Amino acid sequence: MFRRPGYDALWGWFGLSYASWLPLPRVLMHEMPDDWQARMTVLLDEFDATFKNVPRYDVQIQLKQNGRFVPMPEWISYRHPDRATIEGFK
Repeated sequence: MFRRPGYDALWGWFGLSYASWLPLPRVLMHEMPDDWQARMTVLLDEFDATFKNVPRYDVQIQLKQNGRFVPMPEWISYRHPDRATIEGFK
């Protein structure tokens, strides 16, 4: 049997959901250590270099909580992050 631990690990991030995307809040990514941000940038550059001809789409995120649409929370603004709320997530 052919083993692909990386494939299996990434697949696991999606769990049993039907999700087709893995959105990550920019404000939280910038809260990660600088080394992590540098490594993430390398991976994203590698991703873009591999898939050069993928159509570019504008993506809009709509949030749901308990099955209902909710407004975007204030803490998620990358221009004015709510540091206290973000620290509370750790």
